[in-house]
Amino acid sequence: MTHEISPYTLSRALGARYYRLALGAAAARNLSAAALYSRYASLLDQEHPGAEKLFRLCRYELGESGDTGEGFEKVRLLCAEKKWREAARAAQSLPHQSVRVLNLQGCLWALAKDPAKGAGYFARALSKDRFNRLAAEGLAKLTLKRKPFWRIL
Repeated sequence: MTHEISPYTLSRALGARYYRLALGAAAARNLSAAALYSRYASLLDQEHPGAEKLFRLCRYELGESGDTGEGFEKVRLLCAEKKWREAARAAQSLPHQSVRVLNLQGCLWALAKDPAKGAGYFARALSKDRFNRLAAEGLAKLTLKRKPFWRIL
């Protein structure tokens, strides 16, 4: 007697495994992987109670939810005028400080020739998504530009 597993049961089991992977990635502050795994989980098991919620939450924290609002328009206009400090301050006043907004602020402070503030924002982005490539590369470049403390004296 052979035991056949239905494709529906297999799909749900695989969806549950991807959901556990997503939870593990989110606990490790790897939001990009958590979003990917939770998306797979929700596609494989469309009735999973938490997979779609986790996917939406990760996208929101990454700044990929598509809700830009008029705050981004103000930042864009200031960037067009090359007013980097004002643009960075405008980005700081945005209501949700997602990984995307933190990376934007890091870049703006780097353009404003303030590597310490830029590095701080990249570090905050890495605290939310520790494998964020832009934040890691930005932080690495800006820390090289900082003056050693003995040269400040």
